[in-house]
Amino acid sequence: MQSLQDRIRENVVSAIQTGALPPGAQIDEKALADAFDSSRTPVREALLMLAAQGLVTIVPRAGMFVHRPTAAELVAMFETLAEMEGVVARLATQRITAAGKKVLANAHEAAAEHVERGDTAGYIEANRKFHDVLYQAAANPFLSEQIVQLRRRLAIYWQKKGLINDARVPSSHREHGHVVEAVLAGNADVAAEAMRTHISAGGKAIADLVLLASAGVE
Repeated sequence: MQSLQDRIRENVVSAIQTGALPPGAQIDEKALADAFDSSRTPVREALLMLAAQGLVTIVPRAGMFVHRPTAAELVAMFETLAEMEGVVARLATQRITAAGKKVLANAHEAAAEHVERGDTAGYIEANRKFHDVLYQAAANPFLSEQIVQLRRRLAIYWQKKGLINDARVPSSHREHGHVVEAVLAGNADVAAEAMRTHISAGGKAIADLVLLASAGVE
């Protein structure tokens, strides 16, 4: 059973990921305490934990705010994610079972249905499941945990700022196909490179992040 602190933390994380609390927004500690019928203490503890994860910024005498990364931070995070996901693809190729290969192929095929229907929201969820299959196959919980935390910090830019949009979905799925082909063939080097290319999207995603940050995206 989740503690009160954990429930508050997950509530704030969800609000950040969906854009209900956009980058730079001040977090109303009193409103959170009232919503959970609690004192300020568990709210503050939950927010301090999120600050340690880089999701919240503490401004002395001003309060707590959703962290707004600089352009340099966004580029660094995206570069790091691409490299870590590449490692996942490499490990998954080396460790995946015959059953795991079937699950991976099925996840890729399931995502194709959303591409054909032009269902971007559905594809975003299918994309998450696709990557989850690789995390499981890689069998490195520590690496997966680091990736999940970094993806949380980038979620708003994917889901609300157009980095996975109607135009991007078909190419994203094709890139997944390159990863799947390499994993099923047992070619770890090709799988890792295909995944890095997929995450960075040839540098375009990073450029988009820089432009969004430079424009002061809310």
